[in-house]
This record gives sequence, C-alpha cells and structure tokens, in this order.
Amino acid sequence: MAGRYPSEVAARLDRLPVTSGLWRLVVLISLGGAFEFYDLLMTAYVAPGLVASGLFTARASGFFAINGIGFFVFCTFAGMWLGSMGFGFVADRMGRRAMFTVSLLWYSLATAIMAFQHSAAGIDLWRFIAAVGVGLEQVTIDTLLPELVPPPKRGRA
Repeated sequence: MAGRYPSEVAARLDRLPVTSGLWRLVVLISLGGAFEFYDLLMTAYVAPGLVASGLFTARASGFFAINGIGFFVFCTFAGMWLGSMGFGFVADRMGRRAMFTVSLLWYSLATAIMAFQHSAAGIDLWRFIAAVGVGLEQVTIDTLLPELVPPPKRGRA
C-alpha cells in the first residue's frame, strides 16, 4: 500500500510539479516575512521618537526600568524568544499555514494597539505581545517555505 509511511508521503509531495499557484503562495508567505522584519526593525527606528516624546529615557534608572529604552528592546527580544521557543510547537499541531495567518494578524493587531498607548508600561506590554507573534511567525515561515517547494527548486524560493 503506497503512501502509508510519512517518508513515502514526503517523497510523493517532493515529486509534484511546481505550479504557478505554488509560486504565488511562496511569494505571499515571503511578503508576510518582509512585514515581520519590518516590525522587528521598527524597534530601532522608533526608539529615538519614544525618547523624544518623553515616555522613555535614553538611560535607565535601574536594571529593568520600565521607562528605559533598553527595556523596550528587551521586551522585543524576550517576546520573540517566547514566541519561537514557547509556541513553535503549536504550528506543528495546528498547521503552519493557519499559524502563519494567526501570527501575522496577532503581531499586526498588537502593534496597532501599541500605537495608541500613553505610558511606557503599556507600550512595553504591547511590544512584548507583538514580539511573541513575530517570533512565532519566524519559526513558521522558516519551516513552511522549505516544505512547500520541492528540493530541486528550493534555492530559487
């Protein structure tokens, strides 16, 4: 009985022809990854504006001062770590395409909510929540793209 082992199923998927629909999906997922990096890099170019607004300080008064710009950066990377390490397995269970969409909406909504915060604590909290979605999307994209594209075409994707 053909196709009853996971290795046989994977080999059959790898033999399927590459269609324009597949390339369209790869482009859309890559575009989602571009928005992810835009959100990640936002940390660097938003920081001077946060300091200029008076909500954050360039120098923290303590090791983890909430109003220090260093804590804002910490929230970004701590959230990404939690998203990739803590929730990466969810994509294995619920499906990578679904989790790609969920994580894209997650960090987009959290970033929009962050834009309306009036305190350093609120901005830090929503930055952390958004970064969890960014971390989840990173591991989802990094495993979804190689699975979609057959081995001979992976260098082009």
